[in-house]
Amino acid sequence: MKIILTSIFLLIAGIQGYAQTYQPVTSKNKTYLATVKGVRYSYKAGVVTLINNGKYDLGTVSIIASSKADSNLFGIALFEEGLEKGKTVEAEMYFTTGPGTDTHDLLLKDVDQKNLVLSFDKATRAQR
Repeated sequence: MKIILTSIFLLIAGIQGYAQTYQPVTSKNKTYLATVKGVRYSYKAGVVTLINNGKYDLGTVSIIASSKADSNLFGIALFEEGLEKGKTVEAEMYFTTGPGTDTHDLLLKDVDQKNLVLSFDKATRAQR
């Protein structure tokens, strides 16, 4: 019985260690917090899925990624077409590396996806 429980625990711990990290919103701006309340995103294999279950239609939204393993890695997914309440949309995340003029695009296979740290960069309400 102990062997089975230990095996299950190790399996769960192994699965949890592979997931990306999602940073919570840290802004104190009440308008921004109301804008992103109910808005969720997820990342899988280079694609960010954005779900708007909030109170507002969204204008521009950007999700950024950094890496716990590579301080020069930067990723961004832009949602510039807006997103109505209750809708879902997907966008590719583009990755670059290198400071300043040495910046170059990275292929998804070159990115250590399990060490990504994802967060909201920008979210605006749509103009009516």
